[in-house]
Amino acid sequence: MKLHQLRTFVAIADAGGIRGAARALDASPAAITKSLRQLEESVQIPLVLRTSSGVTLTEFGQTLLVHARLMIGQMARAQEAVDAMRGTASGKLSVAITPWLAMTFLPETMKRFTERMPEIRLELFEGLLPIANPRLRDGSLDFFLGRPTPGDLGVEFQYRPLFSSSCAVVVRQDHPRANCRSLADLCDLDWLLTWDPANDGPSAQNMFERNKLPMPRKIHLAHSFAISLALLRQSDMASIFPWPLVEVSASREGLCAVPVREQLEDAKVSIISRSGHPLSVASECFIECLVETVHDAQKSDSPDTRNVLRSVDLLI
Repeated sequence: MKLHQLRTFVAIADAGGIRGAARALDASPAAITKSLRQLEESVQIPLVLRTSSGVTLTEFGQTLLVHARLMIGQMARAQEAVDAMRGTASGKLSVAITPWLAMTFLPETMKRFTERMPEIRLELFEGLLPIANPRLRDGSLDFFLGRPTPGDLGVEFQYRPLFSSSCAVVVRQDHPRANCRSLADLCDLDWLLTWDPANDGPSAQNMFERNKLPMPRKIHLAHSFAISLALLRQSDMASIFPWPLVEVSASREGLCAVPVREQLEDAKVSIISRSGHPLSVASECFIECLVETVHDAQKSDSPDTRNVLRSVDLLI
């Protein structure tokens, strides 16, 4: 296997066809087809199935794709590390950021980072587990600032804790159950979460089971904070937000925290990256800028900033 063949294979998978890969790599369809054929010959297995609408990956192809992304990513990071040592850092830094952190400390962090590493392009993703974890696994994400997989420390990822906060049940401000005092009064509602309790065993499931209550009758999944806000504002669904997110968004979005007496699980935000893969110079610089921003914010006169910081325990 050669690196240019793996790049071609990844481009085909991303574009869903030969012509799309040719456009992405600025090459001819014939050259893309030749490179793919050579790769299939070297591994002696079919990697794609050609159809009238494009290509689909075989089972072998799906397995190789994960490793191909990692190899390409590592080569890019190696080049970036050498460039950084020469004082000519360039390339791209891909980061997933949990919503409340993006709404508070990201702008100043990004300003500091771009001043120190002006040649690095940032690629930012919404920091939700179903979005971030697959990208961490295949190497297309450098690191994730967000919630670790609940109850799973594992060996796949390494964690550096940043913040800890409590959580709140959230509904629209004029919700008929907005003043309920117990989770028992909310069990018959539909809930909207950003993770899947069946797969992740998250705090919502533990929260109900710990209080000997039935799981909600239906849990909908929304892998977007904007979608969650839109649905919560215009429905009777309930959700769970970390308190910093309540502080920065609930009131202005027409939402409120339900004053239930039960204790909810804490929400932690960590720097999450692949085990065995050291963070790049650019990654460490971004994290350093974030930590500086948070520490400087402790001296802020802004009521919003003070409220957010009061709702979290700093672990950095």
